[in-house]
Amino acid sequence: MGGRDASRGDADDARRDEPATDTRPPGPGTQRKARRRRALKIVAAALAALVLASAATGAYVYEHLFGRIRTVSLAHLTHRPATAKADAQGNTAQNLLILGSQTRDGQSGPNLGDSSKLGTDISDTTMLVHVSAERKWAVVVSIPRDLIVPRPQCQGRTDPTVTVSASSAAMFDLAMNLGGPACAVATVEQMTGIRIDHFVEVTFNAFQELTTAVGGVTVCIPPPGINDPDYSGLVLGPGLHTVSGGQALEFVRDRHGVGTGTDLGRIQYQQMFVSSLFAKLTSAGTLSDPITLYKVANAVTGNLTVDDGLKSLSAMVGLAQSVAGLKSHYVQFVTAPYVFDPVDPNRVDPGQGFAAVWDDLRADTPLPGSPAAGAFGITASRSPSPSVSMSASASSVPLASLTVKVYNGTSTPSLAANAAANLKALGVSTSVGDSGYSGFAKTEIYYPAGQRAQAQALAGQVVGAEIEQSSNVGTLTLVVGQNAPANITATPTHATGPGTGTNASPSATISAESRTGDQDICSSLPTPVRYGGHP
Repeated sequence: MGGRDASRGDADDARRDEPATDTRPPGPGTQRKARRRRALKIVAAALAALVLASAATGAYVYEHLFGRIRTVSLAHLTHRPATAKADAQGNTAQNLLILGSQTRDGQSGPNLGDSSKLGTDISDTTMLVHVSAERKWAVVVSIPRDLIVPRPQCQGRTDPTVTVSASSAAMFDLAMNLGGPACAVATVEQMTGIRIDHFVEVTFNAFQELTTAVGGVTVCIPPPGINDPDYSGLVLGPGLHTVSGGQALEFVRDRHGVGTGTDLGRIQYQQMFVSSLFAKLTSAGTLSDPITLYKVANAVTGNLTVDDGLKSLSAMVGLAQSVAGLKSHYVQFVTAPYVFDPVDPNRVDPGQGFAAVWDDLRADTPLPGSPAAGAFGITASRSPSPSVSMSASASSVPLASLTVKVYNGTSTPSLAANAAANLKALGVSTSVGDSGYSGFAKTEIYYPAGQRAQAQALAGQVVGAEIEQSSNVGTLTLVVGQNAPANITATPTHATGPGTGTNASPSATISAESRTGDQDICSSLPTPVRYGGHP
C-alpha cells in the first residue's frame, strides 16, 4: 500500500511540472471577457484613428482657410500715433479699419463695370471700428470716399520701390489705389491721430459669399423703392427684403437709385446693412453652427487682405471675442462730419465736429448723446453752439411736430436735399422748395408769427443758423447758406485735424447721419428716387 502511495505521489509531482491544459470548452464568462478585450482594442484603434484624422483635418482646414489670406505689413509705416493707453484693468481699446475694395480683378457678378476698372483697387467703402477698452461699446465711423484730406508719402501699391508723393489735399479713396491698404492706414492715422491696430480689406467676391453663407441679410427699402437697372442693377420695391450674394452687393453699392445719387446717401444704406448683418451674426445659432461658421470663414478668407499681425487663428479669435459680447444698442454708426467742397461739389471736406469725433475715440470716450454715453457714466455735458440760444419753451418742442420747407441759398448743389434728408432722419417733416433764394453766406431760419419756439427748436439742430420772423412765410423755412455743415445737426466746433484742440463748446448731440446697432433698419434712411440711367 505504501508503494502505491509513493507511486501516486510521483505521478502528481510530474503532472504539476507539465503545462496546465484544460480540454473542457470555455465557459460563458470567459467568452465575454475575450470579446470585451477585442472590443476595447478596436475602440482604442478607432479613437486613435479618429484623433489622427481630426488632427489631419484640422491642419487641412487651418491651412486651407488661413493659407489663402493675403497679408500686408505695416512695419514700414513711420510717424505713427502712439498705441492706445491701457485702462485701470490693463485693457486697451482696439481700432480696426475695414476697407471695401472696388477692384474688378478676379471678381465675378453682373454690373461690375467694364475693363477700365481692371487694375484698380480703390477703397469705395471705409469704416473705422473703435471697440472700447472695456468691450462694452463701439463706434463705427464711415469715412466718405470723396473726402479731401492730406495724404502722407507712401510706398507704391504695385511696386514698393516706387514712392507715392505726399499730398496736402487728395481724395481719400485714392490712398489705397496708389499705395495699397498700408497707405490707407497711414492716411487715416494722419487724419485722426488714432493708431490703427489692424486692417481688413474685403473684395466684392468675399462680400457676396459672406452674405450667402449667413443666409442673407434683411434690408429696408423706403418708398417708392429703388429702380436702378443700369448702374448697380438693383430693382426692388419698398418694404423689407432679405438679400444675399449679388443682390446684397448691388444694395450696398447702389447710389444712383438713392437720395440725390451721391456716395453720401449710399453710406447710410451701408451702415444700415452692417447693423443688420451684425444682428444676424450675433443672433442665436448663426455662428454656433460649425457648418455655418466654416462657410463664413471659407467665404471670407479666400478674398481677404489683412495686416500681418492678424494672420493667425489666435489673432482672429481675439478679434472676434473683442466684439462678441457687445450689445447692439451700444454700437453707434456715424459718418465723419463733412461739408461740400466749395470748388468741386462732388467732393467733401472735413466739417464741424470732424476733429471732435477723433478726439473722443482717442480718449476712448463714447460719442456725446449716444446710448453708450449715458450707460457708462459719460454724460453729455456739452452746451449748444453759441449761435443757438434755446429757450425753455423751445427745448420742449418735439422735433416730430415741426414742418419745414428747405431751400438752397447757394450755388452748391444738393445742400437743400441733404439738409432735408438729415432733418427727416430726426423726425422733422421736410420738403425741398424750388430755387428762389441765392447768395446766402449764412443759414437762415424764417418763421411766421407765433412760431418762435419752433424756430428755436429747429435752430438747435442746425449749426450756425440764425432765426428771424418773416411775414413772407407761412411755415418754418430753412435757407441753407454756405456756412452749413452737411450733417445738419449741431455738432462740436473743432478745428480740423487731430490734436488741434477745441475752438468752441461742442453740442451734446451726435450727427444726424448716425444710427445705433439695434435701431429700426427702416429709420434714418434717405428717401430713394427713381434714377435709372446708363453706366
